[in-house]
Amino acid sequence: MGKRYPWLVATMGLLVLFLSNGFTATALSVFDESLLNEFGWDRGELKFRDFLNFAIIAVLAPFVGIVIDRVNPKWLLLTGLTLLSASYLTYSQLAEGRIALAGLVLAGIALVGLAVMLVIIWRSGVPPLARAAALAIVLATMLAVVRYAFIAPSALSTVYVIHVVFALALSTAGTMVVIVLVSSWFLKHRGLAIGIALLGTSVGGIVLSPINAWLIGTAGWRQAFAWLAWLPVALAVLVLLLVRGTPKDAGAVAVGQDSGATDLKQFGYTFAEAIRTPVFWAIGVSGFLTYYSILAIFNHLFLHMRALGFEPQIAARSLALLGATAAVAKLAIGWLSDFIDRKLVFLACLAVMLGGVALLAAQAVAWVWWAIFIIGLGWGGLFTLYNMLTVNNFGLKEIGRINGSVSFLESLGGGLGIWLTGVLYDRYGNYEVPFLVIAACVFLGLLAGTRIRSGSAEAMGARA
Repeated sequence: MGKRYPWLVATMGLLVLFLSNGFTATALSVFDESLLNEFGWDRGELKFRDFLNFAIIAVLAPFVGIVIDRVNPKWLLLTGLTLLSASYLTYSQLAEGRIALAGLVLAGIALVGLAVMLVIIWRSGVPPLARAAALAIVLATMLAVVRYAFIAPSALSTVYVIHVVFALALSTAGTMVVIVLVSSWFLKHRGLAIGIALLGTSVGGIVLSPINAWLIGTAGWRQAFAWLAWLPVALAVLVLLLVRGTPKDAGAVAVGQDSGATDLKQFGYTFAEAIRTPVFWAIGVSGFLTYYSILAIFNHLFLHMRALGFEPQIAARSLALLGATAAVAKLAIGWLSDFIDRKLVFLACLAVMLGGVALLAAQAVAWVWWAIFIIGLGWGGLFTLYNMLTVNNFGLKEIGRINGSVSFLESLGGGLGIWLTGVLYDRYGNYEVPFLVIAACVFLGLLAGTRIRSGSAEAMGARA
């Protein structure tokens, strides 16, 4: 295995996150105005889809983590990309009062995926109360899919089914899987490698937001969804041909390890040890609050810019700016964190994001572009550091379960942020109160973040 291959893995991680996050979070909101105009839904009704998506991710994350610890990530990535393609095809066929054939097939896929998760949860060995709660939620979701798809179909209910499948796609081709895959290939230069991979979550917004706006203006939103559905198929072919999995799967060692060294997944905390540490809960609570904030901003910024009087193409550029500044910050902070105390960098990024959110909450048109730029700089660094601090504090031994549990809190916060911001908009008629709530969340996330340690990959490698 050549010295360049680990960097190829990081690049493939970037491409996967480019699509999985761009399709489901950072660029999807460009379609919102078209959907609201076509079907006449309230914003709260539409944005409930995102809460549903992230709530299911939150419930599944700890159990998906068990799968990540045991299965070659390559096969998980292929599964997620396939689900993304099927979901976008179904979006293209939305119609009121009925569900198209693609929607019925997608509902069947959702039921199969949820049934597999039922088996994993049942056999997981987690405490009985937590297992019973997870089983009940997944069963309720399966019953809801049956109702929405086969008993009382509508365009809105089909959207909810699509976002159930989005949850499965993000669970298998999202940040959790990519972080474990890339981290396993790097002991040295891990910060830079993770930064490269996480660029994908911003590149999706940078590239896809204006493309989506152009496609909608040129061919309509349905055709735009249909054309975009081919992108995950093309990437799946590349993953199949180029990705081998972790060093253990490929018979190699990580960057910075001597030939024949023990696989990094042999070292670190167990899940039971990790959840007894204050650092675990500090990362989780801070992540919950910060993800509430940033996903709310990403998913309402386009509509906010339209309300301020900007044309659709200009409004879409606000998402591109947010993604571009975050991308620069992810790479720069990932590199910088290999040399400077990570906790200090982390707290600085939270403070920067807080300043940007405060400007956005002021509702001033003159400051909105500066606010977006500053938020992107702060958030980009945070996104890299949340993932890196989790790995560096707890190692790779059971990182799937540990990161899955942190992702539970982050996803729950993100879903609530998107939905409640829409509900608050419907109540107050503008984004002033919702953005003030977001600013308060970032401030509380900063306070929680003061309890996080820098961690050390080398220290985790020495822990038997």
